[in-house]
Amino acid sequence: MNEDLHTKAFREGKRAGLAIAAVAGSAVAFVSLLGIEKAILAIVLAILARRGAAPKSHTRRLASVAIGLAMLYVAMFAVVMALFHDKLGELIRLLQQLG
Repeated sequence: MNEDLHTKAFREGKRAGLAIAAVAGSAVAFVSLLGIEKAILAIVLAILARRGAAPKSHTRRLASVAIGLAMLYVAMFAVVMALFHDKLGELIRLLQQLG
């Protein structure tokens, strides 16, 4: 019985840690330029954190916030890339000339 309690607490702590890491990753994606990989990592971590979490737990809410933030960043990234794809090509060309 005591072992089951420890195992359950360990798993819940692991999920909470994943959820916190997912929120941090999705927030960091907004800080850096072209941070799409951080947003994708945050989504993956949040999905792992949500799996097996209780329906109305703090961990599940944190994971949902992380997914929301990361998806918002992905949508903004897609819009910016669609609007400024010509300027991105010019930027890459200019960076190649510098190097």
